[in-house]
Amino acid sequence: MEKRYPRSIMATACAAWNDNNTFDEVSFRKQVKALTDGGIKSIYLFGTAGEGYAVSREQYKETVAAFLDQVNGVPGALPMVGVVSLSMSEVIERVETGMELGAQDFQISFPSWGAVTAEEGIAFLHGVCDRFPHARFMHYNNGLRSRLKLRFADYKRICEEIPNLAAVKNTASDMVELHELLAEELPLEFYVMEFAYGYASMFTDNCSVLISLLNLDLEQAWSYFNAGKRRDVAEIMRYHDEFMKIDEAISANIPTGRMDGAYDKLFVKANVPEFPLRLLPPYTGSSDAQYEAFLSVVKAKLPRWNIGAVIAGRGEFPPTNLVS
Repeated sequence: MEKRYPRSIMATACAAWNDNNTFDEVSFRKQVKALTDGGIKSIYLFGTAGEGYAVSREQYKETVAAFLDQVNGVPGALPMVGVVSLSMSEVIERVETGMELGAQDFQISFPSWGAVTAEEGIAFLHGVCDRFPHARFMHYNNGLRSRLKLRFADYKRICEEIPNLAAVKNTASDMVELHELLAEELPLEFYVMEFAYGYASMFTDNCSVLISLLNLDLEQAWSYFNAGKRRDVAEIMRYHDEFMKIDEAISANIPTGRMDGAYDKLFVKANVPEFPLRLLPPYTGSSDAQYEAFLSVVKAKLPRWNIGAVIAGRGEFPPTNLVS
């Protein structure tokens, strides 16, 4: 079945802020360059880790402009802009702004002040996607924040009704949910998190991986991605053991309950040492001391990982022996 979006590794670009909460464009661009130098073509801006929920219209515009300019000219680049809002009208306005700046792919999620019903959610997707037939959309199927999760039957219907909905981001690792969503093929590309990707790869080719922990070493990201494509159980389990060690290093050094960016920016900083860890207020990011403690532990626990590999200049990415 022909897919509307390619199977790939997708990574997030975290927003970078100066100490007065203005946009740190230099650090932001270095982060995006580290990803593209590491062979990552699918990059999205303004998810939860990227603080899409927090930015003003001006911050949105200046960050999107820098993002698109940075990937301009990268062969095969697929930049995606996230839009987070309680207002459907503002979602539409921000998609319009993004398209004016040159974006074509957008990630959207349901308004969440009150949970929408399945019918309301599908009406929302029609209201946004139908308005922009020349754009492509990925739906963030986020039950935690949106308080509604679409199921396979919903997406089967949506595929027939909305031709420019191309992909779904589904971050849960529940085995029953993964089987329901992925066992039968749809033209949508499904992006799942690292643990879920390893499991889902055992029974389907119908998914891609959204990396978080693997931002620490992009060569390992490609190796894991291809282990899933080969259905290499032993290699997948080795990576899952290593992911657990990273999670343990986070839990031991970073307080729980913070916004996603407080953790994801740790991984960015490993590749871009000057990258700021702060989040826009009122949320609290990790401190430099917490980062150093985390990095020390994770390097000791993962001796075969080359943290900061892209900046160190390890040659061609993805390596020629890996399949992109």
